[in-house]
Amino acid sequence: MKILFISNLYPPHYLGGYEILCQQVCEDLQKRGHNSVVLTSTHGVKEAPTGEIPPNIHRILKLYNPFGRPAKLMRAQRWIVGRRNYGLTKAFVAKERPDVIFIWSQLRMGLGSAQAALDSGIPVAYTFNDFHVAGYRSAQFGLTPKAFGKYVADHWIFRGITFKGQDFKHATCISHMLKMKLLEKGLPIKDARVIYQGIPVDKFPKKAEPGKITHPPRLLYVGQLHPYKGVHTLIEAAHLIADGMKRNPGSPHLRLGVSIVGDGPEEYKRQLMKKAQQGHADIEFAGKIAQPELPGIYREHDIFVFPSAWQEPFGLTHLEAMASGTPVISTADGGHGEFLKDGENALIFEKENPRGLAAKISRLISDNELARRLAATARAMVEQEFALQRYVTDIEAFLQEVARGENR
Repeated sequence: MKILFISNLYPPHYLGGYEILCQQVCEDLQKRGHNSVVLTSTHGVKEAPTGEIPPNIHRILKLYNPFGRPAKLMRAQRWIVGRRNYGLTKAFVAKERPDVIFIWSQLRMGLGSAQAALDSGIPVAYTFNDFHVAGYRSAQFGLTPKAFGKYVADHWIFRGITFKGQDFKHATCISHMLKMKLLEKGLPIKDARVIYQGIPVDKFPKKAEPGKITHPPRLLYVGQLHPYKGVHTLIEAAHLIADGMKRNPGSPHLRLGVSIVGDGPEEYKRQLMKKAQQGHADIEFAGKIAQPELPGIYREHDIFVFPSAWQEPFGLTHLEAMASGTPVISTADGGHGEFLKDGENALIFEKENPRGLAAKISRLISDNELARRLAATARAMVEQEFALQRYVTDIEAFLQEVARGENR
C-alpha cells in the first residue's frame, strides 16, 4: 500500500511529540512493507539542505504564519497560501498516485492541501492529535458590523479557509476527550475512531531500580514552555518544599532539584526564570533536548511532573516517563486522564494548585514503597497497552480499510 502523509512539520523540524510520532509511524509502516511518502512544509529549511535527504520526504508546502511568531487568524494570507498549497499538492498527488492519503497536522498551513487530497478522488483519512483543526471553523453569523464582516469573509471572500465542505468520514482521534471537544466545536466527526497513541518502549529502558527516590530528589518536566502548560506551578511547588512549606512551620526544609526541558516564547521563559530565583529550590532550564537523549534524562530523574493547566489531548511524555521507571505526578483534566489512575499508576493533583502539587511530591519523596509500586504498575501498563507497535498496527488496519473504501 502506498501511503501519502501530509503534515505541516516533519522531523528533524518539529514542535513536539506529535511530529516525532508521525515520523515513527511512517518509518514503521515502511518496515512493514508499505511505501510511505511524506509531503510537508519548508519550515526549518532556511537554505539549500545539506546531507543525505530521504527520497520519500518532500518539503515543498508553505506555512501562512511561521512558527516562532504569535498565532493569528490572517484570513488573506491563509487563503493565498492555501491556494498555493492546493496547486502543489494536486500536482504531487497526480504524480505519486498513492492508495490512501493520510492527513496529519495542518496547523499554520491551512486546508489547501487537504482539499486537494479530497478533490483527487483518492481515499483520504485524518488523524486529529490536538485542537488545531477547530481554528478552521467558519465565523458564525452576527448582526454587529464586526461579526457580519467575519461571516462574509469566511463564506464568500476567502472561501476555502475553513473546514466547511471538508469530508471527515474517515478520521481518528487520540482520546475520547479530544473527540468530544471537537464535536462541541462543530467538527463533523461523530464516527471518528479513537486510537490511543503509543511510544517505542524499547527506546525507553527502565532504570535499574524503578521508582527509587534519590537524595536530594530530582524532579523533571519535559514539554513546551507556555503558560497553559503550568510550569510556573511546578516551580512554585518546588520552592514551597525547599522553603519548608513556608506557612507550615512543622515541615522540614529539603534540598530539591528541578530540571525543565523544553522551549517556548521568550516572555514566558523570562517569567519562569524570574520565579526560579524566588525560592531555594535548584531550578535548571535545560532548553530543548534532542529526542535520542530523552530516555537518559528520564532515568536520571526521580519524579516526572506534568502540571498542565489545560485539557491536554493526550500524554506522550507521561508514557515515556512511565516506561523509564520514573513515577509520575500530573494533572488529569484532559486526554491523559483517560489512562492516569490516582494512586495506582500516578499521583494526580488539581491544576494551578502549587500547594497541592507540593503535597503530592512530598508524599512520594517520603514513601519509597508507593513510588516503587507506581513505577512498576505504570511500566506494565505502557508495555501492555501503549506500545508503538500496537498503535501502528491499529493505524495500519484503519488505513487499509480506508484504502479499500470500507464504510465503518
